[in-house]
Amino acid sequence: MEREFKTEELLGASFDCGCGRTHSTRFSRMIMEDGAVEKLPGLLKELGCSRPYVICDTNTYEACGAEVFRVLEKAGVAFDSVILKSPEDGDIPADELSLGRVCMAFPKDCDMVVSVGAGTINDLGRYLSYIAGRDFVLVLTSPSMDGAVSGVACLIQNQLKITFPAHAPLALVADLGMMSRSPMKMLSAGVGDILGKYNCLTDWRLSAMVNGEYFCPTIEGIMRSAIDKTMEAAGKLSQRREEDIKTLTEGLVLSGIAMDFAGNSRPASGAEHHISHYFEMQFLFDGIPAVLHGTKVGIGTVMMLRLYNELAKMERPDFAALKADAAAKAAAGPYEESPQFAAWKAEMERAYRGAAPMVTALERKAQKNAPARLLKRLESIEKHWDDIVCLAAQTPASGAIRGILEGLGAPVRPDQVGVCRQYVADGILYAKELRDRYTILQLLWDIGRLADMKELLLKEFAE
Repeated sequence: MEREFKTEELLGASFDCGCGRTHSTRFSRMIMEDGAVEKLPGLLKELGCSRPYVICDTNTYEACGAEVFRVLEKAGVAFDSVILKSPEDGDIPADELSLGRVCMAFPKDCDMVVSVGAGTINDLGRYLSYIAGRDFVLVLTSPSMDGAVSGVACLIQNQLKITFPAHAPLALVADLGMMSRSPMKMLSAGVGDILGKYNCLTDWRLSAMVNGEYFCPTIEGIMRSAIDKTMEAAGKLSQRREEDIKTLTEGLVLSGIAMDFAGNSRPASGAEHHISHYFEMQFLFDGIPAVLHGTKVGIGTVMMLRLYNELAKMERPDFAALKADAAAKAAAGPYEESPQFAAWKAEMERAYRGAAPMVTALERKAQKNAPARLLKRLESIEKHWDDIVCLAAQTPASGAIRGILEGLGAPVRPDQVGVCRQYVADGILYAKELRDRYTILQLLWDIGRLADMKELLLKEFAE
């Protein structure tokens, strides 16, 4: 029986793990109750803050920011603030423009950054606190994504979604009364983000098998606890009971702590996030309003689990032929001067448009599609094929996860959030190029089955 991890035991934790690393987190305080915002002034004083810088957008200001301002003013706390204007039909992108606006209003005498939000505002605040050398506190407005207390920030640079190091919050304030009034789409997005862990944890184990990547069973256990809490709350969220909102929030917080322990997003982000990021980039290119992160991740999870379900019953590849082809290409000359690299680069320019130079630069550095690297991976995949199939068989059925999301009224197909068939096809083939991170998409490419699986997914998710 797996151990259940509780949030309280991990606050401010630092310990030597059996994986050989020392895990620690800056996140050390959590106030999660009805009326929690009332305790913000006292919390800031305990943390040694004399003048906070409060970041909101117009949506989060209306949801909770106005109350934060009122409470601080009532307590006589001097503070500076910025309120970013939210689009009428979407969310603010976490890009250079948004970050620039936050930085330009940043006062030099501020000694604490306080974000009032969940996704973008959280990422902007914790990244600013990191580069400015200030501590960070988060007032969570909705349990809609799992990055609330992680030590990384997902920002858009040169039209490409990139994960940057950032400050995990010292403390989290979550007013359950306010969060229970969150739109249902925010609650279902939080569930979608956590259900994605079924896929990304499998991706992580897959990479450990194929590439010998570092893997930590303790961090995996924390993530499993986050999934369990989410599954416990999911079917009851429509009732908006504070106890169920708290359970979901605790699951999201556990996921963020796990990322902080790992020092990156690997335990919480796999192919389901990559395809979500790819869709988000296309929205930005086309001027389409943003869709909630967890909503897109939920869609990506249903699709990627479908691939794992297929992998579980897939026949053993012809490794001799695959290795012979890779060896021949490796012997033909330098990878970056090869016809296949030229064809790949042309496809990146089409599929990634303005972000293509950064994607190409990543591949030049990572060489993940280079024949020599492929040949090495094929040796490992052949050796571990039976274990890989067994791993795939342990994933939940895609249809079961789809049913949970549909029960919450969440989208489960890309076209339900405005993603056209071409972007779905390109995402399946090329979302793997966003990161140097091994996932089910790279494995299927390695064994020559990704194009086949693209057709399967198109038939089921983009007809």
